[in-house]
Amino acid sequence: MSSVETLHVTNGDSVLYTFKKAGIGGTHLGWADVLNEGPVPAGLTLEQTTAVRARYLSERYGSAIKTIHTLEKRDAVLRRAREFGEVVLWFEHDLYDQLQILQILITLDDMELEPGRVSTIQSDSYLGPMTVDELSPLLPKRRTATAAIFKSARRSWARFTAPDPSELFAAAQEDAIGLPFLRAAMQRLCQEYPWVGDGLSRGQRHALEAVAQGTGSQSELFRRAQNREEASFHGDSGFYKVLDDLRESVAPLIEGDEGGLVLTALGRRVIAGDADWLEYAPSNRWIGGVSLEGANPPRWDDDNGRFA
Repeated sequence: MSSVETLHVTNGDSVLYTFKKAGIGGTHLGWADVLNEGPVPAGLTLEQTTAVRARYLSERYGSAIKTIHTLEKRDAVLRRAREFGEVVLWFEHDLYDQLQILQILITLDDMELEPGRVSTIQSDSYLGPMTVDELSPLLPKRRTATAAIFKSARRSWARFTAPDPSELFAAAQEDAIGLPFLRAAMQRLCQEYPWVGDGLSRGQRHALEAVAQGTGSQSELFRRAQNREEASFHGDSGFYKVLDDLRESVAPLIEGDEGGLVLTALGRRVIAGDADWLEYAPSNRWIGGVSLEGANPPRWDDDNGRFA
């Protein structure tokens, strides 16, 4: 039996407070997983994926017990979707959000809810900074999730989690029905692969360029880097981890403390295009279902807009 209560799902905790201020009733759920980084293997259930993600997030960000508890509690609420009169998905246009809405849509699709029970709000503006007067009018504009959007989400998720980057490239070349921002998000994800020439991802390059601009606090470096994005998707903690990667590598590209980071000699060569970082520091990352570990991971050729 369903109730008249609504389940509102969004990208994290920052929007939940505004929901309450706006009088948007029901159960509020923040998804909060950086699916654009770390392993997301194909063919797993939500709970199996959560086990993989919890292990990765705990290793990268710490707080293993808290991370596992948070994700498992999140999953349990979504699994109760049949108990709600409606499930409303509130998500933004950036990469972080677009991968989350895919995961949620395929999970709800597997649950075979009655048609019309799920609706989406997809915003080309960031929900977190919105005022009550800006957020509230979005609710009446929500759109029912049709069979076509569920099918589109499933196809795109399969491509994101595939072990071959050619599948991600295919997703970046076509529009997804009912997901107007997904194509651009997938294109941006392609750019997180190591690039031909210098071995940096676009995000790593932005961080390196932010340091090259001159001394600044970590928050200032974060602001500089995010200003280079068409649709910012990094949180500050994720960005600080990118800085750590560049500083703590076996071949560091930056050095110094948090208040005074500068480029190393190798960092200056890499940013100038005179050196390939992966020749000095083999990759150890994952993107979706693709392992980028080793000295010869798949590379992104941004000049030609394709994988090399």
